[in-house]
Amino acid sequence: MVFEDLRDYLNFLEKSRELIHVKEEVDPNLELTYILSEEERIGKKRAMVFDNVKGYNMPVAGNLFSTDKRIEYILGDTPYNIGLKLKNLVRIPDDTESMISRGLEMMKELSGIKPKVSQRKDSEFNIMDPDLSRYPITKNWPDDGGKYITMPLVITRDPDTGQRNVGTYRMQVYDNETTGMHWQIHKGGAEHFSGYKNENRKMDVAVAIGVDPLTFFSSIAPLPNGIDEFAFRGLLAKKHLELIKGETVNLEYPRNAEIVLEGYIDPSETRLEGPFGDHTGYYSLEEEFPVFHIKKVIQKKNPIYTTTIVGKLWNEDVRIGKAIERMFLPLVQIQIPEIVDMNIPEETVTTNMIVVSIKKRYPGQAKKVMFAIWGTGQMALTKIVVVVDDDIDVHDMKQVMWAMTTRIDPERDVMVIPGTATDTLDHPSQLLNYGSKMGIDATKKSKAENYNGKWPDTLKMNSDIEKKVDEIINNLDNK
Repeated sequence: MVFEDLRDYLNFLEKSRELIHVKEEVDPNLELTYILSEEERIGKKRAMVFDNVKGYNMPVAGNLFSTDKRIEYILGDTPYNIGLKLKNLVRIPDDTESMISRGLEMMKELSGIKPKVSQRKDSEFNIMDPDLSRYPITKNWPDDGGKYITMPLVITRDPDTGQRNVGTYRMQVYDNETTGMHWQIHKGGAEHFSGYKNENRKMDVAVAIGVDPLTFFSSIAPLPNGIDEFAFRGLLAKKHLELIKGETVNLEYPRNAEIVLEGYIDPSETRLEGPFGDHTGYYSLEEEFPVFHIKKVIQKKNPIYTTTIVGKLWNEDVRIGKAIERMFLPLVQIQIPEIVDMNIPEETVTTNMIVVSIKKRYPGQAKKVMFAIWGTGQMALTKIVVVVDDDIDVHDMKQVMWAMTTRIDPERDVMVIPGTATDTLDHPSQLLNYGSKMGIDATKKSKAENYNGKWPDTLKMNSDIEKKVDEIINNLDNK
């Protein structure tokens, strides 16, 4: 099912009894987002619409991605099945099919990929001068540097190629017409910005707030350079995303957006941004970032504002991260085929650790996989890579810890790589964006890897005993 816009999705959740309206007056300063967080922590995980936000007559929606089931609604299937379909799309024909039939299949899959640019209908929108005080923008944590727009789609264009990028970067509100733009150095928006900086010219930027959930998900997906996020959304939906041209910027943005901020960034201008209570569980510290100047606001009649909170392991960004892991596993396996499974543990805040299992065939293969991971897309920022054998369930951290402590010799199997790119939010790094990585080879070793002992067998019960005991236990449960 493809949701046409945010309202279509909210109506669906309400009919499915997965959304509640909060009628009590709620302050956007700390209260509103902490309610979202506590709803997640206690396990209810309902989507919420706040109808009575203190000081505003605009509703706020949150917890839109907070369960795996909800993400399946948005994607139309499980993330892993979507990943298998994407993998099938890029495969070459096998012996049972012709190039023509394979080509027709690909054409069908790609039929909805290109966004469609339409004309604006004046009756749909209000065109307004900038005034961020109209919007119930939230402050999430007590020591945040201010209010933050936390669910924006930031749209930019490469100055040389014209290639569009859509990313989600937090935006600290400085005043009614300016915000910070926290795009980290490794992100697509920052890459476009560096091009404008080299040419010393201003950069058009559009920010869409309150789009349909699949478009928002696509903006977060770790796509390779050159792949348009709006086209990726069309691929997932099998339906064109409708865009409209900006009023004051040479950019297009989703027609279904509730609110759009049009403006520019001057490469010569930066401002201190932060602190911000981040998904690491710490406040990310103050740093200099570009300043976004708003020229015009285009919004729907009676818009709905969307927000989220990060900072603890139970918030909705964790569910989005897990969905991305499952979706992109089949594509990672194309590049690194020996990987059997992959887990980015929720406790490691996305970029700190990846655990992969491999079917090991030759000496040194675990290290080969580590370097392949560090050379693949956004996984390049992963601080710790753990490689285990395929008899280990990477999603069972008890098994992973068992392998990490019983299958390694630290001197031989733990590798530290200095002088590497790190995530901007990796606070222990020696310098901003620059630190080190660690690889742990927790696979069983062979003589070819200078292991001269006899590797002991893993404990396992006879299959006939397992079957008989299962029957006995089942009979006990039925009595």
